[in-house]
Amino acid sequence: MTPIRRVAALLVGLALVGGAEVASQAVERTDVPGAGVLRVTFDPRIMTWNSVFTDMGRLGLGRGLTGDSVGPAYIPAVAQLQRDVRFASGVAGFVASLGQGVLSVRQERRTYPVTAELGLSQRLSVRLMVPIVRVGVRTGLQLSPQGSTLGVNPKLSDATAAGRYQAFFQQFGAALAQLDSNIARGVYPGCGGPCPARDSSSYWHQVRDALARSVNGVPFLPRDSSDGGKGITTTLTTIESDMARFNVAFAGTLQLPSAAVDYGSTVLAVCPACSLQPDSFGFGYHGFPFRNSFRYNLGDAELGAKYRFVAGAHYAAAALALVRLPTGAKDSADDWMRPSIGDHLWGFEAQVQQELTVGPLWLNVAVRGGTELAGNRVVRAAPWDALFVPVAATTALRWQPGRYVGVDVAPLVRLAPEFAAGFTAAYWTKGRDHYSFASPQDSVALATRLGVPTPASIVNGGTSERAVRLGFALTYAGPRVEGGFSIEQTVTGAGVVPAATLFRIVMRVSRQLF
Repeated sequence: MTPIRRVAALLVGLALVGGAEVASQAVERTDVPGAGVLRVTFDPRIMTWNSVFTDMGRLGLGRGLTGDSVGPAYIPAVAQLQRDVRFASGVAGFVASLGQGVLSVRQERRTYPVTAELGLSQRLSVRLMVPIVRVGVRTGLQLSPQGSTLGVNPKLSDATAAGRYQAFFQQFGAALAQLDSNIARGVYPGCGGPCPARDSSSYWHQVRDALARSVNGVPFLPRDSSDGGKGITTTLTTIESDMARFNVAFAGTLQLPSAAVDYGSTVLAVCPACSLQPDSFGFGYHGFPFRNSFRYNLGDAELGAKYRFVAGAHYAAAALALVRLPTGAKDSADDWMRPSIGDHLWGFEAQVQQELTVGPLWLNVAVRGGTELAGNRVVRAAPWDALFVPVAATTALRWQPGRYVGVDVAPLVRLAPEFAAGFTAAYWTKGRDHYSFASPQDSVALATRLGVPTPASIVNGGTSERAVRLGFALTYAGPRVEGGFSIEQTVTGAGVVPAATLFRIVMRVSRQLF
């Protein structure tokens, strides 16, 4: 039995046999434990989603690799390959495509918070909450060769291909070096001014660089039957004949794949070897992205104090102040699409909780708002919707999260003395995060790695949130035991908000200490 299951079993057992009080509502109640009473709450929550609400509507997580032409739109390595192939082949309209694809992605976040709350009086209590968080992602990619112009880089499937490519580029470089030497020594007449040999050398150097980037940095190459593959062959043949006119020997033969990318037999077969090195497979991440993965870790703990300032027969209200501690595990920019464990920042939150009882109607309302202090975060400097961002875009930025406000409402109706049911509704909004470089040197270093100036504000997009969540709740209240269950669904949102389903159970155990 896992540790979390042991804790759950222990709490349930105590509730059933020890005269404990167990409360389960979607909105926290206003009551506090009595003086000297320790109340321990186990509040597991499971949230799953496969799409997000955005300002452009609801978008699937796998949209980038789903469609009739999977390629450069969401894979920067393929975008760079397309540019290089267009230049080297002279085919300006070449489209780099892996074929038709369907990518399914399902993300999950399970939170197992345990809260210990000690009553200091009949109205005042203090608490400590420690969460264990499990985040995971499940992915599945299906590719069809229909419309494919790319094949797997032979270096990944043929052990001898690397040597052949190395020999090709060494020969190409030696030929260009000889040509440049001839130009410098005045071997070709008329090169004091405009010089065809010098112009050709400049272009050929660029062709060699483009081909080298493609062969050495991307897991795919244009198929020999594609327009780009045929154009590269024609370009190299032309370079070979033109170099001969300058009395320079060069044999321009570059190996290109023939078959389309077959995900099952080719990509997965070479994955174990290629994923050992950072970004070796060209997707921009240390590990192969298309796999099921999860991890457990400690989330951000909270310290709080709660004061029940109204305790009437039909109306009650309480105020709660929380301090969030930076105990959560730091997320890695090398994890593809994995949800966050925690922010690892100092945070402050205030809540006002209210209860109204009128006949069989029991209404719970909570309003909360908070902010977090600025900190540092390692991210990929790219728009929020880029699926595969190169490792070169990884940078540490100064991070100021946006402030947030939430309202939760849970009207319940007592259908029997021990049983109540009702609906839940929640509204959540968070301002945009702000990222900045810690120093001008960081900006220069990022621009050098990417080849273009990239502002830190590019990460700000997609960080604001606005969402509405609806659901239902069931509650049983016996003489010694209380329990319940709730399910909520995010029905609309803006910014970037998971279209998530939330399952929640709350179990509570109380003991008199002094």
